[in-house]
Amino acid sequence: MRIPDPLKQAFAVVATAASPQCRFDRALFVLGHMRCGSTALSRVLGNHPEISGQGEAHIAYRGRAALGQLLLAQMRRRSWKPGARYLHDKVLHNRYDAAVPTGFARARAVFLLREPVPTIRSIRHLFRTIGSSEYANDALAADYYAERLDQLARLWRMYPAQRRIGIHFAELTGRPEAVLARLSGFLGLQTPLANAYGTAGPERHGMGDPLTSPRLSAIVGPAKTAPGQSDDGLPALPQRRIAELELAHYRVRQLICGDPPGSGDRRTKDSSQAR
Repeated sequence: MRIPDPLKQAFAVVATAASPQCRFDRALFVLGHMRCGSTALSRVLGNHPEISGQGEAHIAYRGRAALGQLLLAQMRRRSWKPGARYLHDKVLHNRYDAAVPTGFARARAVFLLREPVPTIRSIRHLFRTIGSSEYANDALAADYYAERLDQLARLWRMYPAQRRIGIHFAELTGRPEAVLARLSGFLGLQTPLANAYGTAGPERHGMGDPLTSPRLSAIVGPAKTAPGQSDDGLPALPQRRIAELELAHYRVRQLICGDPPGSGDRRTKDSSQAR
């Protein structure tokens, strides 16, 4: 049954005032872009008893009342844990975190990144498969990716160092146990995160990747996550545009995750390609 918007807003105000969970210092955000591994990570986080919520609530964080909306969304999806230490959401679009209040930076934030070519290719694969025209071509996906990288860099600078952590898709899928150990320490969890969450059957709106998540139960490498996507080829973009995106990704990765192993003179190389 659909709840009328005025009733949802009234409940959000009441929940924000009444629930100790509806404080930004009790929130945990996964901040990334589409196809960066956020679904699998959010599932692992939501499988932990101290973390409430497993999906993307599509809430605009313009004030503390948004946390009441998040609590309501989790109740409706039956993922709310009243005694959890953290109230969790993942945010993948600028429309939801472009006008956040200063209190937003009191949350814990996990930043996720992925390289542009596989990201755009994966966006193309997803939206073509589900029959959506939202990203009708690679240029639109590239614009989304570039704008989102800029926003993630702005948000990273807003957070105090002790309340943010950066993870790259290659690290998440290549060494998930090591990443989860880091996250367990970052969040101060009483028991460590385990790389398991159980399959959930058909995806509901906001619960993440509808193509692969229903058949997976842990964080796995990209070959197992998205079989066949390598056949889709390079994005239909000018080489200059691809080079610009690669350089932007490199700079944001350097800011959020540090230099990738073996990066060497990548910045110089990419800069020359982008000219």
